[in-house]
Amino acid sequence: MKLRAASELAFLVMLFSIHLADASGAQPADPPSSSSATSLPANSLVRGFAMNEIRPIILERAAALKDFPGQRIPAATPEVLRQADQIAEGTVFFYGRTPVNVGLKDIDWTGSHIKHQEWPAQLNRFFHLAPLAAAYQSTGNEKYAKAARAYIEDWIRGDPYVTAKDLRPGDNTLNMSIRLGSSEFAGWGGALPIFLKSPSFDDAFVQQLLASIARQAQWLSHHLTSVGNWRISQLDALVFTALRFPFLPGADDLLKLGTDGMAAAVATQFLPDGVHIERTPGYHHWMAEVAGSYCLLAKVFPQADARINPDLLVRALDYSAQSDLFGVNDSTAPHKDPDKLASVEKRREILRKLGLQARSDGTAIPDTPPLDQVFPAAGQVFTRTAWKPGADYLAFDASTWGGGHGHLSRLSFAFRSGGRMLVADPGIFSYEMTDPMAEYGKSTRAHSTLNIDGLNQSGADAHLLRADFTDKTALIHARYDGGYWQGKYYWNFRDGRGQGIYGSHDRIAFWIKGEYLLVLDSMSADKGHEIQNIWQLGPMDAWADDVAQQLWWSKNKDTNLLLQMIHCQTSKVTMEVREGSKDPIAGWVGSHGNDSAPAPRIEFRYRADRPEDVWSAVLLAPFRDQAPPKYQIRQCRESGGGSLHYLEMVLPDGSIDHIAWSRQLVLPVDSGAPFSSDSPFIWYRTDPAGRRLAGYALDASYLRFQGKVVLESPQRKSQPLQGEK
Repeated sequence: MKLRAASELAFLVMLFSIHLADASGAQPADPPSSSSATSLPANSLVRGFAMNEIRPIILERAAALKDFPGQRIPAATPEVLRQADQIAEGTVFFYGRTPVNVGLKDIDWTGSHIKHQEWPAQLNRFFHLAPLAAAYQSTGNEKYAKAARAYIEDWIRGDPYVTAKDLRPGDNTLNMSIRLGSSEFAGWGGALPIFLKSPSFDDAFVQQLLASIARQAQWLSHHLTSVGNWRISQLDALVFTALRFPFLPGADDLLKLGTDGMAAAVATQFLPDGVHIERTPGYHHWMAEVAGSYCLLAKVFPQADARINPDLLVRALDYSAQSDLFGVNDSTAPHKDPDKLASVEKRREILRKLGLQARSDGTAIPDTPPLDQVFPAAGQVFTRTAWKPGADYLAFDASTWGGGHGHLSRLSFAFRSGGRMLVADPGIFSYEMTDPMAEYGKSTRAHSTLNIDGLNQSGADAHLLRADFTDKTALIHARYDGGYWQGKYYWNFRDGRGQGIYGSHDRIAFWIKGEYLLVLDSMSADKGHEIQNIWQLGPMDAWADDVAQQLWWSKNKDTNLLLQMIHCQTSKVTMEVREGSKDPIAGWVGSHGNDSAPAPRIEFRYRADRPEDVWSAVLLAPFRDQAPPKYQIRQCRESGGGSLHYLEMVLPDGSIDHIAWSRQLVLPVDSGAPFSSDSPFIWYRTDPAGRRLAGYALDASYLRFQGKVVLESPQRKSQPLQGEK
């Protein structure tokens, strides 16, 4: 049959409602027209509608929307079937992992079973419908459909949304949007077509369910959140409810409100570099996939064209692919690399479906994003050795602030090698803010960055100053100068920031790909305060340390990490390692979004003992053998009143790296010992005899090493230095 227009089917609703009176003899209230945005009368779809008209439309629309994630039911894997069996008996799963017995009738939808803010949310989102639908679709066993009806029917018994001014306890508008169903989540709307053939989903129940969907959608349309992922999810639900059920009264208005709102939300919620405003990979992935879905939706239903900018979508998909292993802010990253890079595959799938092969300027869209990519508006940098699991990967956080899902982690980073998380962004521990782990996970002291006296950053933006790449090297320079504060951060500084102290942190990360990462930190702080240099690592099989030498190394069976502190200004540096500590909380990384795993956390402490910046260097070197490699620091000095720094380091193979840089990379390295140049950063490698093997100079037009001319150029630019022939 042809798809019916919403106005035609709304008219049918009116005709059938007038034709069949209420059993008590009272006439049903007139349903709103399709151009009305008023609330739906309680029984306009509950009685008297010809279901032989509705069922084919639901199935036809489900077929038209089959390519959207929200219309897909998961495969009936053994694990899904195992969960479906338990769900059919009244046990649902929190975060898909923790079983909670809620029963099939008189369910406490306020979620008092678990003290966790996400539990009532997840319960009311009906994620437990998907395994039931998968099991029913695969087996035809009626117990799964009966259970699905039982859960929905029990929820509907307390449905107040025909007259409610406020949300029912345990519910919120994000829950409502996910429960209704959208482009991304099946919800009731996406699961219904699977169950339509079941005797449990008889005409009376389907009418009851559709009436509740209509009431909720109308209520939601009047209570939209103003910004963030909630608003996009709510608009998405309005559009897909209208498309799935075009016969609902007010469907035309829901579609227009949702489509126009989605156009405005996507245009304003993505930064110019394609990153969603919350700067959090997990939420960005969701929002980027919604944007991709609406590009496709315009081809299927032109009346739902949200006018998504394809160039913005490509940038958003690039960020999804780059950040998949980061775990920054309220996200999580796998401790071991997955078999496939899911967001790269998703990027390919979306671009293929849309037929997008070139940007608006005609440049081709490559199969994968660049190996080195900067997102300047978000303040995040990504660099890797290949687009495959097990490749070396560095993700740097110089973020601008993105709101409640942000962490106080400016200038931290994640580093992976050999398929393993070596330096971690700990990510999210919990959304339940009465749990001390939740606040700790958002704090500065939980991240691989510097703090003063154990205090928090303020939430101020970091400043990404430079990112420069060659085939062999990556250099990232950033600064945080928002001070350090006593206040604790939850979803915000709910008790205020409290007293603060001055501090300005400058960080240079220099990565020689396939070899080592050198992190150069300087902190400007008032004299007498303690600088804490934190390194939160990933979970390790075993590890060892040498506190006297300020060395730490892992003892994994596969990839390992050596971490070595280089501190040249004072001998008073203390080193402490904690793993899985609860008192004090230290040494954890996030797991599954609501849990944490023990992982080594290394803390170096030293005093701000002079008016100039206090600087340090930390060497991080991945290795494959059981014995850690040996790096010998031969020289470590400063000159020019603390403005120029020089390291001479003997590598495990006997070659020698000479590294020089100026404070904040603003002055030339021109001391003549051993460099004279207009470059603010130089890496120069020689063999034991002094012959150049490789190197790199940032912004250089000339360079002399030990008086010998290495580089002369009419143009000042960054460039690699080739070995001598």
